[in-house]
Amino acid sequence: MTKRMLMIPALLGALLAGCATTDAEQQSTAKDDCFYIRTVNNWSAIDDEHIYIEAAGKDQYLLTMKFRCNGIRFTNAIALSNRMGRVCPNDFGRITYRDGGMSASCRIDDVERVTSKEEATALVESRKSEQEQ
Repeated sequence: MTKRMLMIPALLGALLAGCATTDAEQQSTAKDDCFYIRTVNNWSAIDDEHIYIEAAGKDQYLLTMKFRCNGIRFTNAIALSNRMGRVCPNDFGRITYRDGGMSASCRIDDVERVTSKEEATALVESRKSEQEQ
């Protein structure tokens, strides 16, 4: 009976340690998907909900908007904003742009590190096809 009682805390500790590692890995990944606004060198709209960003140091990101940003594919310039000048997943960053002479703004829902514009476009296309099924 005593051996079983000792094994339960050991198993519980191992289980909790495994969960902590997973949480730490997820936080590390999310932290890696952040970038400073001042490092952005180039951008392009993939569609009304996704923006591809090139930053200093060959870092590249796919931004997913919370909702559609009508007209963003046809604008010449965007402004990124967030507290502390840094954009991260799920932290209420915004993109502001001009649509037909009027100022428009969209909330950034997610930020993902990608290796190229082609990878970003492929991610967007695969997600669209999944939603259609």
